[in-house]
Amino acid sequence: MKMVNGKQAIKLILCLSVAIFVLEMYSSIIQHHLLNGKSISGEHVSRRFAVFGCSTPSKLTHRGFDYAFYLPLNVMAWTRIGYESLVLIIGEKTEWQAHPVLSYILDHLAKLPDATVLFIPAKVENRMMLSQAVRIFIANMDDFPGKPSDYIITTDSDLWPLKKEQFFQPEGINRPLTLWHSQCCPPFTFDGRSYTMLPMSHVGASAATWKEIVNFNSSVVAKDSASILECYQQVFSERVHQPVIHGSDDWYIDQKFISIRVDQWIKRQQDENCTYRVSDQGLSRIDRSSWNPGSIQPSAFQNYYDTHLPLDGFKSTVWESIKPLVLLMYGEGSFQIEWSNAYAKGFDEQFIKWKSSTSK
Repeated sequence: MKMVNGKQAIKLILCLSVAIFVLEMYSSIIQHHLLNGKSISGEHVSRRFAVFGCSTPSKLTHRGFDYAFYLPLNVMAWTRIGYESLVLIIGEKTEWQAHPVLSYILDHLAKLPDATVLFIPAKVENRMMLSQAVRIFIANMDDFPGKPSDYIITTDSDLWPLKKEQFFQPEGINRPLTLWHSQCCPPFTFDGRSYTMLPMSHVGASAATWKEIVNFNSSVVAKDSASILECYQQVFSERVHQPVIHGSDDWYIDQKFISIRVDQWIKRQQDENCTYRVSDQGLSRIDRSSWNPGSIQPSAFQNYYDTHLPLDGFKSTVWESIKPLVLLMYGEGSFQIEWSNAYAKGFDEQFIKWKSSTSK
């Protein structure tokens, strides 16, 4: 028998580790495509997309990095339950390529097979508002990679889905529009009428239905920053062109817009079964206001439908508090845990270097 020396043994172990990592990644991709009804041979049946994004972070504050940091991790979270991701970035691609932290994010998004990144150029003063507003118009966009029959769900960049069954209509139900958390918000009044406020996390429909909803009663097909602002202006006047303050009334202008359009769409259907409203009964959200994933037992994890992630997630101390959730989602020894931890560590290092260079 031929003996293997120490160096050869180490080399063999490293090769095996890489091979296992690649096989796990490929297995995950296959499983994901099968969940989506899309065969590996390329035959198209139906695809599911989660759409989310963020504006290009401002030089004046690091707050925008909270959303940007989570983008690759959000993609992995949606892949876990069988969705591809459409990542909408408000700003120029060249801005992200030239920025050490933002280019780090782009590099990691490029490594994820289920991520499609679309850049939407816009004036700086409009970017915050558009980061909220653009996702409902994804089916109109020239670069939308799907077909009219493909399914689109809106979500936030700091919101991870947890309970897979919660994001699919039950067997035997096939309604064109799905609404999550539809009773969570107080009503609002617009133009003398009262409407139920629908949260943007989440609304789901086929691309064809999305077009019916957002294009109704509009003289413009909104598909880029200028036409999207014009579409909102037709409803909410010139104020849509003003910078949006986080938490202000206009911060929820996208929710008001889609609430009005959904209400109009439902009335046009004249069918009480056109909408499926997902029940949250007996389930909870892991919310950043009472962040506690470390105290959740694996046996109780199915009781949570999603999670609203904490601010400053890229900081090492905060990431340590997120790691128990990553473990619950992907399981001990999974490549997703290794990938996530390496990404978070590298991001924090890049961010510290960048902050240090800008403060000189």
